[in-house]
Amino acid sequence: MAITTGMIRFAATAAVSGRLLAIGLVALMAVALSGCETVPAPDGPNPLAQFRLTEVTVDFSRADRPLLVADLDGEISQQVSNTTLGAVGTRLGVVNQDGRQAALEQAIRANVEPHVRDAFNPMMQGSRAARAVVTIHSVFIRSRVGLQQLTGARVTVNGQRRPDNAQFAASIVIHDVETGIPVGMAGPITRTEDGTITIAGGGPKAPPYGQSARLNQLVFEFAQGAANVVRREARTGMYDEDDQGTERVIWERRFKL
Repeated sequence: MAITTGMIRFAATAAVSGRLLAIGLVALMAVALSGCETVPAPDGPNPLAQFRLTEVTVDFSRADRPLLVADLDGEISQQVSNTTLGAVGTRLGVVNQDGRQAALEQAIRANVEPHVRDAFNPMMQGSRAARAVVTIHSVFIRSRVGLQQLTGARVTVNGQRRPDNAQFAASIVIHDVETGIPVGMAGPITRTEDGTITIAGGGPKAPPYGQSARLNQLVFEFAQGAANVVRREARTGMYDEDDQGTERVIWERRFKL
């Protein structure tokens, strides 16, 4: 229910933000086209090119609880406990839950920020300051060797069904720092690890930010997808709340004439 409520809240705010975004995009397109006498290309110029990403904020206020990254659980439980027994109690959910969640938020934040910068910096190399606000909706990554995974049992927390596979879900809004107007937004975008084993290839790999390879790959895919969505918005002036930012080339052959 928590993630559903979070999605509904985001949808309500997205309606307002979407209108502001449309206004912002129209204004930016007008600035980008001013003084241009030639016929523009079908997609038009990229108004985000005048911006530079100066700040990335990660917001957990709408996150489905509890957050879980099994790869980090042992380290974080030890970090927030003074004894081995305390660490066991923390992992079992008996004590230190506020400290455990706060430490996990910091670990997720440290992973999200560099991936967002990597994804957005190439298309934002101007001088006008912009701020990215990433709103986390769900981070739930179970252990691959846990009892629930081995038996196929479904997970329910406080009566709420949780994802079977590793999941990262978030949304992003890019703001013009000077005016506060949103100039790009995407999401919620969901990335899920489906358990597929890739022998070779498999698409781009994430730079190693953080200690959890699974979280790292999912956040990388989210950031790349969000950048794809915002890039399309900037070029077309249209916002599609269902766009997950997926771009995939199945097969291509080129001939030289």
